[in-house]
Amino acid sequence: MWQSPDVTNAWPDQNSAPGPAAPAAPDSPELRFMTGLWTVWQKLSERGEQALREQHGLGLRAFIALSHIQAAPTYPAPLALALGVPRYEISRVLGELEARGAVVRMAQADRAGRVVVSATPLGRTLWQAALITLEGVTAPALAALGPEREHLTSLLGRVAQAAHGDS
Repeated sequence: MWQSPDVTNAWPDQNSAPGPAAPAAPDSPELRFMTGLWTVWQKLSERGEQALREQHGLGLRAFIALSHIQAAPTYPAPLALALGVPRYEISRVLGELEARGAVVRMAQADRAGRVVVSATPLGRTLWQAALITLEGVTAPALAALGPEREHLTSLLGRVAQAAHGDS
């Protein structure tokens, strides 16, 4: 016959010594990777977003979109895929960049309904200035790596490709 466990002293009162420490998380490479990636993203994206907004009136997502666009004219759908966001979000970001004069959207005469997005000279200037700002945000964290910096960024690029299914 089942008996209820004795739980009369299961919860220590406010004046008792602290309870046992939280159990340690499993120490797997996958968990270390994900928690490290999470922590880096949380800290640096917050700082980057704040610096970009304060100095350039530009959000991090818009900056990353502009990075792709200034490299080469593109279509909204592949841009949404590259950034991992829905198309409606890219439309919003492109509208923001277009309102600032950073990009232009032009319909293609030979492809009905297709719009190509290109950076304007103002957009390229904005991107270059924002890149300097973002480099200032990330430099302290990357400097701690020393010569391993290039190796890490190369590996992250490979992981990103694998995550997108491009490898």
